[in-house]
Amino acid sequence: MKMKNTTHVFGRTILAVSCAWAASLPAQTVRPDATPALVYWTNSNNGSIGRATINGTHVDETFIPSTTGGAVGGAGLTVNADYIYWSGANGGTATNVGRANLNGTDPDENFITGGGNPCGVAVNSSHIYWYGDVGGTYIGRANLDGSGVNQEFIDTGSGGCGLAVTKSYIYWGSYRSGYIGRAKLDGTDVNENFIYYGGQGIAIQGDFIYYTSSSGTEIGRVALNGSDLNPNFITGLTANAAFLAVNSKYIFWADWDGGDTIGRANIDGSDVNPNFITGTLNAFGIAVTDGNP
Repeated sequence: MKMKNTTHVFGRTILAVSCAWAASLPAQTVRPDATPALVYWTNSNNGSIGRATINGTHVDETFIPSTTGGAVGGAGLTVNADYIYWSGANGGTATNVGRANLNGTDPDENFITGGGNPCGVAVNSSHIYWYGDVGGTYIGRANLDGSGVNQEFIDTGSGGCGLAVTKSYIYWGSYRSGYIGRAKLDGTDVNENFIYYGGQGIAIQGDFIYYTSSSGTEIGRVALNGSDLNPNFITGLTANAAFLAVNSKYIFWADWDGGDTIGRANIDGSDVNPNFITGTLNAFGIAVTDGNP
């Protein structure tokens, strides 16, 4: 089953990973704190999660084996200092947000349940957020330990998938309405039509929001205040770019709907490589260390 026009986004700084795995990496891929910079993705073909360095080495397509019994699933993806979180979106029937340790152990597919096909997912220092899709119009929220679940934390007015959090606001991208919405972290001051962008997934780095176009062949960029909208920031992608993730150096995007690649470009939009990592199993959700989903 297709998940056409569903997207997003996302990454956080990882502070610790398997020491043995880090020791096996080439020296240039390891940061001074011995933590390798990593990119993760969900494989929508079978619900597994892949991982590689941001240089494209040490590719592990099934870093976390399928938690869905091989069924289609897994859309949004994010990481923080302790865990990997993912949503189980599969086109309409999923209700779950999953969690696993950073080293891939103890995967819990049903860490949070009861959502409406949760799609985009993001975390900050205190909460995890998810965006309902396929008719769902709510952003849900829970404490990082899975307690305090509120499935209707913010009514976005329109279903979508892209989700990102800053120190002050939560942003969402509705491919159904074409708008990026925004609200304060406490759920107040909801603005469903903050920026019209006509895109899909979103990710934030510095003063800009990056997004995949509705066609999946372009990546756009717009300032957080809504100025400098550039829908053609990166063009000519031949596949269907779904979610994207951004850190201080690179933009990564996942090719799905029959594709098998992760693309990468410099943060300024140069050096575009749509086949940076190949052989994925319909990569969909994506996260990168030092990024903001």
